[in-house]
Amino acid sequence: MELMKQTQYSPLNISSMGLVLYAANEGYLDNIEVSKIKDFEKALLGFAVSEYADFMKGIEDSGDYTDEIGNTLKELLDKFVSTQTW
Repeated sequence: MELMKQTQYSPLNISSMGLVLYAANEGYLDNIEVSKIKDFEKALLGFAVSEYADFMKGIEDSGDYTDEIGNTLKELLDKFVSTQTW
């Protein structure tokens, strides 16, 4: 599966992997061409680090998943797909 391939020597951290998996699981990749998934992932992770740095660090520090975290992941993804290009 294209989504799960990580760049050699640059594995995703827990928060980034969680975000990408959440996006895939919740259907955010359903309308994206397979050839564009890596572009989407790269732009998404850049957006998350830029706009949601404290949130992403919180996931990294705690390793937790709660309903609140799920709601924020949804908010992050909704904002990303409505305002960004890839």
